[in-house]
Amino acid sequence: MLHFDISNKPYLIDSIMKRHVTTVLLMTLSLIYSLALSELAWAANCEYCSEAISVDKRYCHECETKFLEDPTGTKAREEQFVNVLNLSREAYKKALADLSQFYLEIGYPNRLEQVRKEIKALNKIPEQEYLLIIEKPTIIKPTENVEEANILFEDGKMYKKSLNPINKKTNLNTAVKRFKKILDFYPESDLADDAAYELAEIFEGFFFQDYEVAAAYYIKCFELNPHTSRPARFMAATVYEDHLKDYDKAIQLYELALEMSKDQDLREKAQAKITELKKQEF
Repeated sequence: MLHFDISNKPYLIDSIMKRHVTTVLLMTLSLIYSLALSELAWAANCEYCSEAISVDKRYCHECETKFLEDPTGTKAREEQFVNVLNLSREAYKKALADLSQFYLEIGYPNRLEQVRKEIKALNKIPEQEYLLIIEKPTIIKPTENVEEANILFEDGKMYKKSLNPINKKTNLNTAVKRFKKILDFYPESDLADDAAYELAEIFEGFFFQDYEVAAAYYIKCFELNPHTSRPARFMAATVYEDHLKDYDKAIQLYELALEMSKDQDLREKAQAKITELKKQEF
């Protein structure tokens, strides 16, 4: 057996060490490259629900199936038109409310009365409800424990609770997609009503302030689950009172909260609101 003594030949030791380091570096770079390719294969997100998908796709399988059911985009166009209509309604109501407050502040009682009459007349006109979220309660009862919906709900809650102020709106948009996907694909889930409530809170919040949609999702919550533990009726009433200035609708919802809520404190608040609004003769 041959034996070479290199202890007294430092240049050989240095050469061997360099080769060893080079081999390790090449192996490391190869591993990093493989991982990068793996990540790139799933670097895209579904344009509808933000699920991770491969780069050659636009939608995940579930959303792609949904969009194939409406290849002409009719539903999307309907949503666009109805959203414009809702925004116009909201702007009209807000303009009347602002004008009413203006006349109240400067002391024009006659004009104030005129504006209030217009508001009362407007509130009596039935508004046609076009989008599915504000039409009828679904006939599917949300009572099943659906694992996919559970994952979406926890994911949505994580994005909703994100504290990063820079990406807050982006994270909320992702949360919206998660919660909407529960309603669209898993309406039988026992978290469907909770998903609707989470959506209502997001749309009512600072980053969206879309009160029509917020009210619709609060209503959707208790329509899905009449016995929900969420204060959906009361919150819907506050949106109609504080933001949409639809006081008749607010009273109706406060009365529902008074009737259905198991929370004594909430019932007392609802009763106080009903008394206050009726005294103002709205």
